[in-house]
Amino acid sequence: MDLKGYTLVFEDNFDEKTLDLEKWQYRANGARRCGFNAPSQVFLDRGNLILKYQYRTDGEYGEGWYAGMISARQRFTRGYFEIRCICNDPAGSDFWSAFWLQARAPYTAEISRGGIGGAEIDIIEAFRDRDRTPTYPGSPGVETNIHVTGMKNPPYEFAGHSTQHPYPIRTNIPDCFTEFHVYGCEWTDEVYRFFVDGRLVGETNWGDGVSEVDEELIISLELPGETAAAKERSGEMIVDYVRVYQKI
Repeated sequence: MDLKGYTLVFEDNFDEKTLDLEKWQYRANGARRCGFNAPSQVFLDRGNLILKYQYRTDGEYGEGWYAGMISARQRFTRGYFEIRCICNDPAGSDFWSAFWLQARAPYTAEISRGGIGGAEIDIIEAFRDRDRTPTYPGSPGVETNIHVTGMKNPPYEFAGHSTQHPYPIRTNIPDCFTEFHVYGCEWTDEVYRFFVDGRLVGETNWGDGVSEVDEELIISLELPGETAAAKERSGEMIVDYVRVYQKI
């Protein structure tokens, strides 16, 4: 990734004792899919941000599965977005790590307008191939996708999905669940480009145009729709840093 012409406008190395709530906010607290999101599942430890999933009998919202999600208070329009992290291994639980951008209404066709008025930009979602099941985990890696609605002439639709999106850019990474890697997205006027450890792995201008609106930057350990995981099981997404660069 060539950062010539870019200026660092947002950074967190998570070196404090607690999450900087002037930079971040807890997101989507309460019921979500098979469990709950809660601030208790987000904490800092030895210079890292930790998002943890676990089954809790004493949770804030009752007994059940818990995970964490945060978003930056500052919103962004275009730039280069980067995270260095170890992703949670979803095998055996289906909880997955994600680093993504979301517009205010990418799921409303009249507003999204095929992506110009806003998209969901999944910089990474860490799965094991496309199967995503605990019984056949597949190879480790990350996927990238763009979700929009309101495309004028969508080439295809996915049954059961509320958005129009292409098949993902898939990058197999043998140790993404045990070692740190750097994941990035360059969002320009014309295209989204995706990087792993500084190497371009794919690009797309999916939709009727690249998003032109400000979007929310999100880190999450995602709850699946259901899980067969044993209640004693837990897992973590470990984040070393987050950085945002823009041309200003």
